[in-house]
Amino acid sequence: MAAIETLGLPVPRSIFRDYAERVMAASGRTFGRGYPVCSWVFSLLTSSQRHTLKTYCTGSSAVVYIRTLANDDAYHNYRAIMHWPNEEERDPSKRRDRLEFTIEFTHLELL
Repeated sequence: MAAIETLGLPVPRSIFRDYAERVMAASGRTFGRGYPVCSWVFSLLTSSQRHTLKTYCTGSSAVVYIRTLANDDAYHNYRAIMHWPNEEERDPSKRRDRLEFTIEFTHLELL
């Protein structure tokens, strides 16, 4: 694993959920189901930074190892499935810069 800063990428905002989904029972109470999931949101990525990130997910998804901030305010290492976004919003005033670029990680397994 390499620190994201050493790859020339900005540090993303991390959104972590302890479960893949919340389900409401007939009693009205909710409970979590599935592995943890998280998203990394980059406010702006240049074309060069996007290509660097894409080397880790050459297809639609890939198995990767990440270190991310969890809900307990601590960083943990996970094995995860990285999902490349279907659509990428671009800033029309800049050449190929991505705005609010979000990478989804599912099936997080604590290492």
